[in-house]
Amino acid sequence: MNKSIIIVLLTLLISSCKDINKSENKIAEIENLRAENDSLKKIIAEINNKYVFDSIFLKTINSPNNTLKSDSDYEMQIMVLGYNPTKSYFVKFDSIVNGEKVNPDTLKQRNGTFLYKTKLVDELTRLNVDVKIENKFGQNSKGTLSDLIKITRCAF
Repeated sequence: MNKSIIIVLLTLLISSCKDINKSENKIAEIENLRAENDSLKKIIAEINNKYVFDSIFLKTINSPNNTLKSDSDYEMQIMVLGYNPTKSYFVKFDSIVNGEKVNPDTLKQRNGTFLYKTKLVDELTRLNVDVKIENKFGQNSKGTLSDLIKITRCAF
């Protein structure tokens, strides 16, 4: 009977040691996961303070001073445009009356560039464009671009 009690006690002792080892392993695994989670939270916090784009496009603008003559200087601006093809839009409008935009029209986008066309018929023409850039991650941006164009009259 003593031998059977000793065998039972040894079995319980060995199985409890296995449980302690499993518990220690789980605690170590939990600590590793917490450290990984903290690291990922830091990365996400950094991303949320930046602008994130799905695509980029290179755009060049030749200087109007370029003569394209032999031995002349040639200048060009090269821009890198970051954009989100389906998450950004610009809406042009003529004015705001009672909080409503007059003649709103969404500008079409091509490679991150929005084309704005208008007819200059008055001596002063105001250009207004609402800008909205949305991102799943990173900074979002919105605002209104406004400009005033004055027609110059040439005296002949």
